[in-house]
This record gives sequence, structure tokens and C-alpha cells, in this order.
Amino acid sequence: MPSTAATVVRRAREAMLRLVHPVEARISPDGRAVAVAAAGPEHAALVLAPVPAGARDGGADPGTPALRAPSGPDAPTDRHSPRWLPDSRTLLHIAQSEGPAGTEVRLAALDTVSGTVRTVATAPGAVEELLVSDDGSQALLLCAADGAERDGMHLGLPVRLGSVPAPEHFARGTGRRSLHLVGLADGSVREAGPAGLTVWNVAWRGGATAAATVCEDTLPAGYYGARFAALDLDARTARTVYTPQGQLGAPALAADGRTAAVCEGISIVAGRPVVVGLTTGDSSVVPGVEDATWLRFDDDAPGALWFAGWDGTGSRVGRTGQPAGTCWSGPVTLGGAGYQPGLSLSADGRLAATVLDAPGRPPEAVVARTEGPDAWNWAPVTALNTPDPVLARVRTAQTLWSAPDGRTVQGLVLSSGERTGPRPLAVLVHGGPAWLWSAGYAPGDVLGLAPALAAAGYLVLLPNPRGSNGRGIEHARAVVGDVGGADLDDVLAGVRHLVDSGLADPDRTAVLGHSYGGFLAAQAAARTDVFRAAVVVSAPTDWLSFTHTSNIGGGYDRTYGIGGPDAPEGLIRRSPVFARGGSGTPTLIVHGSADRVTPVGQAHELYRSLLRTGRAPVELYVYPDEGHEFTDGGHLLDAAARTEQWLATHLAPRPAAAPQTAVPGDASPEPIPGTAPAAGPAGDTPLKPSGPAVPLTAGGGR
Repeated sequence: MPSTAATVVRRAREAMLRLVHPVEARISPDGRAVAVAAAGPEHAALVLAPVPAGARDGGADPGTPALRAPSGPDAPTDRHSPRWLPDSRTLLHIAQSEGPAGTEVRLAALDTVSGTVRTVATAPGAVEELLVSDDGSQALLLCAADGAERDGMHLGLPVRLGSVPAPEHFARGTGRRSLHLVGLADGSVREAGPAGLTVWNVAWRGGATAAATVCEDTLPAGYYGARFAALDLDARTARTVYTPQGQLGAPALAADGRTAAVCEGISIVAGRPVVVGLTTGDSSVVPGVEDATWLRFDDDAPGALWFAGWDGTGSRVGRTGQPAGTCWSGPVTLGGAGYQPGLSLSADGRLAATVLDAPGRPPEAVVARTEGPDAWNWAPVTALNTPDPVLARVRTAQTLWSAPDGRTVQGLVLSSGERTGPRPLAVLVHGGPAWLWSAGYAPGDVLGLAPALAAAGYLVLLPNPRGSNGRGIEHARAVVGDVGGADLDDVLAGVRHLVDSGLADPDRTAVLGHSYGGFLAAQAAARTDVFRAAVVVSAPTDWLSFTHTSNIGGGYDRTYGIGGPDAPEGLIRRSPVFARGGSGTPTLIVHGSADRVTPVGQAHELYRSLLRTGRAPVELYVYPDEGHEFTDGGHLLDAAARTEQWLATHLAPRPAAAPQTAVPGDASPEPIPGTAPAAGPAGDTPLKPSGPAVPLTAGGGR
């Protein structure tokens, strides 16, 4: 019979799999309707919702017909990327369906009054971005060709429009991302991207001018060194206008086509907005905005930018420049495409739509006014989900602690039920490292185990150590040249903080991580005795083989200063497969067989290295056809069950021992040759609680 905890974990994960995620919300130009791309358990669909009369000026318009979603035999196909035409009636979107020849990708137009759908054009690849000209006469598609490699943000699986070829063919220049212009009146399609270059993201308002991040390499590794270019879509040429120090993303273009903006950061989850003159090449950083993930020029206020981004463990939106706009922030996640903060604005900029995901509130599409006394008062427009009783047990609180060098570290603590003394602690480390744990209903990283373990009685710590976004570019870049060093100290300090606060049982702690978080979990398991169990998911474990086999290898490791092919000693020195220092931590390894970001060989290397040392139990489970993140519901439930069993086995209470004054086995990581030690040993200075954890609720702002 399964244990009570095992049953709760399974029920919580089943509830998460039933969630319908509104991936992005697009408000119509007239501000009267919102189109939502909703990803459900089986497929993605379009949901149409009217904007409540109270959320917009003028009240209801009785002459507006009811909205109608796609109907007929075509309706079950996956649909995403909704984009309104200026008439506020026609909705462009991407429709995907499976046929005998493979996946067919179409640009479709939905009449939201009649509910009829017509195919505009067949896309020459997987559509990663859909843009519409300001006048509604053309569309621009950013398409990835069949076989194109994708990074972790796209699950680490290659684009497959047909069956996997036998044999697969790899050659320079294959799998490129390119631009295609579509005439909406006649359905004409022509390639418009710069010849010989890969386009990673693009801004366009119509005509021949666009601004994009480009490079020669077709692999995601090349994205780490991409540059910002002005494109001539007629001549199919690119002219570099800005070469960044980091990565670029979320470009925007002014209406006159002479100025662009782009976010510059590291690993481009978020960054500082940079404004670039496309004719002059002049550039300037927008002051006062960090961790931005979405930008748009305010056409009514020259020089002003709308923005959305991260703010600590929450989100922030607002407007820069003149006239000064009101900024809003809150302990919630405002989601857009790519599950990063973003907005959609009505034509007059007075209404905004987005997706709100908050503790205790399942994700839904919301709208708000952007000015006046009711600005940023989010009102729901969809009701796709209802709170689940198991997940409703979970409480989310924010907590702060000090790292050994004095840096303040932020994180979230999840728990359920009444406190009855120190609890077993599960520390879940996010990937990236330039990602973050943000306040939400059911955080999904690390196999979605955080709410499930909290519901089952664990105290769950979700740390945002240095390297994470949400605390500014300096915090995100602080891990460069020191991966697995001070950031691991930050995580260990969080454990001591909860132990010293009397919340966590120091003798029943576990560390779990996905991707880069799995790397930190593997490092902690090999180099310290802090944890009694570790779970490593889809992690890089040997940087030397990673740089030669990963589809981001050579770009990622160079960006984070880990080393390179010409300096293999640095790659080896920071690899968990070579790490020593602890007496051995029982380690469960979980990986997908089709992962190309951290190829499955990384898991086999860690498994065999731990097996050879023989210091602690180790097991490896490889799941077929899974990429960097798991998508199959059965696999997710199975991995969750095996994780719970692993923790239950190795965190079982030990026989009573003599009282101790220090956290058992709390040791500093093994010093890395050639680097400066952290300021003070990890266990020298007891950390005092920073006060009670602060419960997070939706709302609030400034």
C-alpha cells in the first residue's frame, strides 16, 4: 500500500496536470475582447472572452455581437499565438494538426463573430513568432525549419514536422530560423530574412524594416553570441547596430522604424532595456528598469517604453519616460509567451491584458486599466480552473537570509498544515541559473514537485541564489566564473537559516534540482554532507563533454566563464563527476532520453562515477522520448512517485542521538583550485532568523 505522503504527492501532481494554462492573453485593439491561448492536458486551444464593462470606459456596447471560438471538425487542432487585426474582429493564429505526412502548420484567420476559420497560408516550418503589420495587410513569421535544434525553453527537443529521418543528418547551416512575409489578402509567402543568418527574435511593424537578434550559427549555442541588427526585408540584408556584452531578447520597434529597444542580460531570461538608433547606431541604457522581459514603444509618448519583468519573486509592469506612467509590482507572476512577464495593450494603451498566477489563485487571463485611480487593478476574464483541495493546503511565504559573504538572498517557503515542530526539508533549486522561483499557484520547475511535497508535509525551500533573475543584472551575473561556488553557498545558507529558525529538521534534508539546479544539487551531494538525499534531474554533470555534445555547448559555458575547449581544466574542475569532499549522499538521477540540452550521457556519467566510488546508493531512471523538460503525464507521475519514495527512504527518522549544537555534516564546499575562497567558511557564522516569513497574497503594488 502506498504511504499517505505518496498518495498526496500523486494527487497533487495529478491536479497540476489537469490545469489549463493560459499561455498568453491578447486584448483586441478596441479593448473589448481578450483572446487566450490555453494549453490544456491534451492540446492548445483559443479561448475568447469579453472584457467586463467595468474594466473599460464607456460601459458595455450592446451592438457588439457575442464572441465565437473556432468550430467544426478543424477545432481540435492545436492553436497558439493569437494576434488581432486592426478591425478587432479577425484573429490570426497558428493552427497545427497531424496528418499522414506529419505536422501541418498553418496561418489561420478566425472571424470571432461568425466563428468561421479560413487558412491564410501554410507555414514553411514551426512558427516561433507571429507579427502583424500595423495596417493589418501583412504578417511576418519567424519559422524554425524541420530538424532545428531547440534549447531548454523549448523543452530541448528538435523541431519535427515529419517523422524522424533514418539516418538523421547534421551539417553546417541546417535547421535555420528564418523570416517569411505573408500577404493576408492573397496568402502569398516569401522568404524575407537575411541570407545566411539565423534570426532568434524580431520586432516589426510593417514594411521593409525590422530589428532582430542574429548570428551565423543555427544551434542555440550561437544565440549566446548573437548581435542586434537592422534588417531590410526586401533586400534580405542585415546591418549590425549593437553588439552586446551579454544576450539580447524581447526586441521592440518604434512606429517610425528608426528606433528599436531590446533587453540585454545574461542567458536572456531578463535584462536591462537598451534603446538603439537603427540609422545612427547610438545606444543608451534605460535607467531604473532591471529584469525586463517585454518591451513596447508608447506611440503617443515619444521616447517612452512600456515594460514588464520580474521583481524579486514577483512581477513589475509600467511605463518609462514622459508622460510618467505609474509602475505596479506585486507578489504574483504575470505571464506571457514563454511563461515570462508580458502585456498586451489596447490600441489606445488604456487597457492591458496578461495572465495572472498567484499563491492560492490558479492561472487566469486578467485585464486592468493602465491609468487613473483604478490602474493595475487586475480583473479576471477567464475561469479555466478551480482551486484544487490538495493544492489549496499549500501556503507560500517569502523569506530572506544572509550568505556567508553578506549578500542578501531571497526565496520562497512552501508548507501546509499547522506547524508541529521542525519538518523534513526539501530544497528545490531552479534551472538557468538565470531563471527564478516566482510566486505562483503551483510552481512547475523540478518536475513540479514543490507544491506536491509541501502538500505531503515537507517544508519546501525555493531559493533564488546569485545567478537568478529578479534582483538586478549584477545579481544575475554574480555567478559568472564561479558556477557551483558562492551560489551553492547561498543555498546552503538558506538551509541553515530555516534550521536556526526552528522550522527545518537538520537531520532530514534533501536537495533536488533541474538543469543547472540539478548541477548544484549534484555538487552539494558530492562535496558536502548537508543533505541525506539528492535528486538530480536533466543536469549537466561533466562540463567537458557538455561543451562538445550539448546544443548550447560552447555558448553557455563561455557565457558563464566555466572554461572552454582550450582550457579543459576549468571544465573538469567544476564538474560533479569529478567532485569530492563529502562522505557520499544517496542520489537519484532522472533524465530524458531525447534531451539535447543536457544529453542523456550526462546522467550516465554521473551515475557511473557515483557507482564507482560506492560511497552511497545511486539510481538512474531514463525516460524515453523526453526532452530537457518532461511533457508526458505518465512519466511525470512516475518520476514524482520515485522521487517521493527516494526521499521517504533516505529521510526516515534516525534513532535518537546525543544533542548536537551544530547542523550535522554542515561543511563548506571543497575549495576550487585557482579561485578565491568565499568570505568566511560556510559554517562559521550562525545565521539569525530574519523574522517571520511573510505570507504572499495576490495584489499590492507601488
